[in-house]
Amino acid sequence: MSDDLRKRIQAAVAAERANAAQDTEHAAASSERGNPAGTASAGQPVRGNAPVITGASAAPAPAATVTGRPDPVTLQPRPAPLPRPQRAVQRNMTRRRRLRLIGVIAVALAAAVGSLVALAIRPAGSKGGTATSGTVALSPAQLRQEAALRAEAAAWVAQQVNPGVIVSCDPAMCAALTDDAFPKHSLLVLRPTSPEPLTSAVIVATPAVRDMFGSSLSTAMAPGILASFGSGPAAITVRVIAPHGVAAYRAALGADQAARKTNGSALLNVPRITVSAIARTQLAGGQVDSRLLLAVASLATNEPINIVQFGNIGPGAGPGIPLRFADLASNDQAAHMTSAAYLRSLRASLNSATAQFRPARIVQVVRSGGRAVLRVEFTAPSPLGLFDTQGSP
Repeated sequence: MSDDLRKRIQAAVAAERANAAQDTEHAAASSERGNPAGTASAGQPVRGNAPVITGASAAPAPAATVTGRPDPVTLQPRPAPLPRPQRAVQRNMTRRRRLRLIGVIAVALAAAVGSLVALAIRPAGSKGGTATSGTVALSPAQLRQEAALRAEAAAWVAQQVNPGVIVSCDPAMCAALTDDAFPKHSLLVLRPTSPEPLTSAVIVATPAVRDMFGSSLSTAMAPGILASFGSGPAAITVRVIAPHGVAAYRAALGADQAARKTNGSALLNVPRITVSAIARTQLAGGQVDSRLLLAVASLATNEPINIVQFGNIGPGAGPGIPLRFADLASNDQAAHMTSAAYLRSLRASLNSATAQFRPARIVQVVRSGGRAVLRVEFTAPSPLGLFDTQGSP
């Protein structure tokens, strides 16, 4: 029993005892008014100086003595039992007091339970932010939309997020990710009592997760958006967690972009690398993932390459999120080999890299317009500060 509930019940019992004492005093006063000293009602003793008993004779009962002792001890006669009317009155008063006490305790319990219920259904977002639209019940149409978006987001995470990092998600989303073959040991299931998952790398922000953390999810805990699915109350975003706070994350992201700008611009001066106009802008602007820059530099040491474009898979990536794939022309006249041989050479070179710099996927795709390219892709999230230890490519 909680301290608050115990205090409520103790206060109720104390108040009832006080009321019971007042009832007793009132009953005694009423009895005296109804039976003045020296008079007797039918079957009741007369108050006087001598003890009186009821019965066939109204004569005073003599005091009983015990003889045979030097100092006789006087024994007073046993008090006469209360008449039936008075016993009934006292029983009724006791019953009323008991019922009233039960009622007071019931009221105290109801108030305590009401407080607990109010606490249990308090608005979400109390862990550092205001409640979001997730606190409003979704309509059946929105629930169907959320289920469809959950399946889409789970498929994206299973394909695009590094399976070696920890991903935080609500129970339904974690189940969907498991169904899509994302490693179960890399999932952190979030519940309403969970603390902020600052040891995770990625969080899938469903309506349920927004309920748990409120506006602090985007403003303090996970500002970077890797992908977005849908809009409105049912929307789902996949976010990068900032374990040291938003300011530290943005500072690290800015420093990493500056390093990527320097190294990307350096690749523009490598004779073996040919780039399209859009790829040139992306490299010079520091938009390309550091791992991809290193992979391109490594490829150029073996074969000439032609970069068509860099990009990200998935809708709604936030500003500043590095581009994680490169589309390379599937043949290059400068290589002086067949297209099949050229692609085998590129694959062999990329797969020979260490695990940290080995692409997650190397696949042939056909771009809009019918052009076939070799897509070299790394998983999310992009590591920051990679050039601080690796140096320029």
